[in-house]
Amino acid sequence: METTRLIELPTCTLTFMEGDVVHAHFKDGMVGTVDALREMFDAISAERNGRKALLMVSFGEKASLTNEARAYASGEESSEHFAADAIIVRDFGHQMSANAFVRVNKPRRPIQLFPDRDTAMAWLLEQRHLIN
Repeated sequence: METTRLIELPTCTLTFMEGDVVHAHFKDGMVGTVDALREMFDAISAERNGRKALLMVSFGEKASLTNEARAYASGEESSEHFAADAIIVRDFGHQMSANAFVRVNKPRRPIQLFPDRDTAMAWLLEQRHLIN
């Protein structure tokens, strides 16, 4: 898996990968807010010249999103940036919160939960047709 570029933001690390995939990893102990997500979306948009991306999301220990950030992440604005999301779940508690995001916030793009990076990447690459 070839990495093209890495951007460090205060709450997360963005890794721009092959096949239009961007991996956003929320750092240990960080709580993603609406402002943090806006900063993340802007950085991705600038790097990709406004072109949609396939988003892989992972969370470090005790990292999370606020309820407002989850609502924002599932809204119209985020769908302008992303064609599909793959969320890597690290434990049962995290899986519960990711499931709630999908069921309660109901993003208007394909979202799947995965146990690891490889299966997440494989699924995202199958979604590339959604970008064009």
